[in-house]
Amino acid sequence: MTARALTVAILLATATVSLFDNVSCAQPVSRDWRQISAVPDAKTHLVPRTWTLDKYPDAPTLKPHAKVTVLDQKGPGVVTLFHVSDYARGDASRLVLRVWYDGQEKPAIDMPLMDFLGDIQAATKPYHTIYFSRTRASHNFRLPMPFREHIRIEVENPTDADLFGYMDVQWDEVPSIPKDCGYLRVAYQAGHFQFPHEELVLCDIRSPGTIVAHWLQLEGDHPACAGGQGTCEGNHEIYLDGDQEPTCECLGAEDFYGHSWGFPGIESDSFCAIVRNERTGQGGTLVAMVRARDTDKITFKKSCLIRLTYKHDLGEPFNGKTGKAPALQ
Repeated sequence: MTARALTVAILLATATVSLFDNVSCAQPVSRDWRQISAVPDAKTHLVPRTWTLDKYPDAPTLKPHAKVTVLDQKGPGVVTLFHVSDYARGDASRLVLRVWYDGQEKPAIDMPLMDFLGDIQAATKPYHTIYFSRTRASHNFRLPMPFREHIRIEVENPTDADLFGYMDVQWDEVPSIPKDCGYLRVAYQAGHFQFPHEELVLCDIRSPGTIVAHWLQLEGDHPACAGGQGTCEGNHEIYLDGDQEPTCECLGAEDFYGHSWGFPGIESDSFCAIVRNERTGQGGTLVAMVRARDTDKITFKKSCLIRLTYKHDLGEPFNGKTGKAPALQ
């Protein structure tokens, strides 16, 4: 059987090897009153974009096939909040986000904007975690994006529609960025795979880093996948620093995202969320999950490879009494 669509993204902070060896960019959420009440050595800026019905009637907007520079700023600094409204008059799921650090030619982040914000395919219901929140008409992204020399953030509208909405970026001007602080980067992919017989490499990172958030969407358009059956049985095997056996592993896709016994419905807390749970046309299921990490970040010194596999336990209704998977057409 072919899963109709697979979309997977892992949001992570990772170091460029030539700059530093360790990363600890995303700090745990502060629960210490001294940190909350401290006055840091920083100056906060807030930059509005793409809204012409107020103070800036000539502001660039996301017209058909247009690109808008959201931020073009010398460092050192840290982007602390990216706020983006829903964009009307067209398909906002096709908006593209690109981020460049320190004058590099290749963007460190290049993916659909709404997916980056945790609004997968611009189709999630309202939810919240410590880093992502999807409100009824907007989005808030709170993973820090430090930069030493320079940052440029761009949004492109590749469609024929004139997409209209509002966004702003909040960033702090700081004296310096610590050497052990990584930059926010993204490993993103979307496509199809042969479920349940094909294994997937979700990310293959060849530098020190720490994974601070990730999301996964799976769609199995077949009655055998009703209620998320079968698709929930995927194991996440994580190989760190060249280990030949999994350094970390989780036996169940839903458990890797903080849930159990399949996908009971839409729900979220501060760290784990099921953001889509929909019946497909052929009686299968589309499910999307988000995981934000705090004290449970996945940290590595050299490399990180994450594999999704169903080879160990195909799960009901695939293995049956014989433990073998029947051929699905």
